[in-house]
Amino acid sequence: MHQNRTLIRGDNLEAMREFPDESVDLIATDPPFNSKRDYFVPYRDERGRKSETLVRAFTDTWTWGDAAEAAYRELIVDVGGQVADTIQGLRQFLNETPMMTYLVMMGVRIVEIHRILKPTGSLYLHCDPTASHYLKIILDALFDTRNFRNEIVWSYHRWTGATKHFQRMHDILLFYVRDRKLSKFNILTEPYSEKSKHKARRKTTVHTDGTIDQIYTGDTSREKAMRDVWEISYLNSQAKERVSYPTQKPIPLYKRIIAASSDKGELILDPFCGCGTTLMAAEELNREWIGIDLTYLAIGAVEQQFERLFPQHKNSVTITGTPENVEQALALAHTDPKGFEEWCVTHVLKFKSNAKKVADGGIDGTFRFPIGRVQGKQAYGKAVAQVKGGNYTLGHIRDFRTAMQNQDADLGVFVVTSPPSSGMRTEASRAGTYRHPLFDMEVPALQIYEVQDYFSGILPKLPLGERAVL
Repeated sequence: MHQNRTLIRGDNLEAMREFPDESVDLIATDPPFNSKRDYFVPYRDERGRKSETLVRAFTDTWTWGDAAEAAYRELIVDVGGQVADTIQGLRQFLNETPMMTYLVMMGVRIVEIHRILKPTGSLYLHCDPTASHYLKIILDALFDTRNFRNEIVWSYHRWTGATKHFQRMHDILLFYVRDRKLSKFNILTEPYSEKSKHKARRKTTVHTDGTIDQIYTGDTSREKAMRDVWEISYLNSQAKERVSYPTQKPIPLYKRIIAASSDKGELILDPFCGCGTTLMAAEELNREWIGIDLTYLAIGAVEQQFERLFPQHKNSVTITGTPENVEQALALAHTDPKGFEEWCVTHVLKFKSNAKKVADGGIDGTFRFPIGRVQGKQAYGKAVAQVKGGNYTLGHIRDFRTAMQNQDADLGVFVVTSPPSSGMRTEASRAGTYRHPLFDMEVPALQIYEVQDYFSGILPKLPLGERAVL
């Protein structure tokens, strides 16, 4: 069993199959339609018509193929029972559409979720109305309808344009328990009315161990058990916890889930952890946690978010599934160039990843650093990076130098897997040197950095700054 504060980079199906039976207290997760590259793509319904909205989907995974057929066969043959009947019925209705592909790939994972939950454990599955009704049918078949507790509506507000329908301003949280007779539930309350809410005053106490207590003083006599409609603000662009991850949810939402269905010291798992909202909430509430995600981008996001929010524990996070030596890094560059690029940007350099790949001349990551105040405002310098996991030429370095100029970058890091030639070093030197306006620092403006140096403890020469992966 993995220890507390573990991040697993990899396929969550394979990772969960390594967990012992009945070993997790609470699973709270927000699965996207996929975990690859294109965060949002147009969703087409079962008749091929394009939706008016963008949903979380990815271009190459939710297409019916060998993997989906294998997952379907596993649910029919190995799982069987009501799950098999349900999946067969859904396939007759949906055929081999993207939605059916999504459901069978989620189905095999829900089987593992059910297996590893303790008898006292709970599942909160976060989804949107596009798929929640289909997922509920599968969950009913596996968990038993008697173990369904709530369909929680998370309601929020945000600015949108005019549409031909009511504004879609809610998500769904499907709440199931493993065993209704043994399940744990801590009753949460809310003010009986807006009037009593305004009369009550909230006092927040932060303890030295990091725990947070919120006590209402004044008129608290009018409290009632919390409803299944939750009004919690959507993260706006200026929110303190915002890290610009495309599917990021507010930490208070998941703190409420964890407070209701677990106790201090218990284990929380998020198998689709994204930027780590569930994990941050678990840490705040003194729970143990494990997160799993397929992308290096997400694992890097969690690592950086955790260091920012809990600097006292920044060295306590264990990461598995990422390169641990030069040989593994070179193998990753050969077998998964995009994964290697993400790993270099987010873990080696700890830059902000340019996942969307706009017209930027091949810039893979950026990093900003403070250079003092200009006209009364804090000013920042800019470093950019490009990763070459395969062969590269003098022309690539020349192009990167041009991209640096186009991006108004002060510094550039060109990451490679083999030593550069003398001509390449000469070309890089033409970018000149960078002198920091505040500190005694003078470094080459364009640095060719061999990934092998990372495992020797050698990093590029960069100013101190607020590094983030997003």
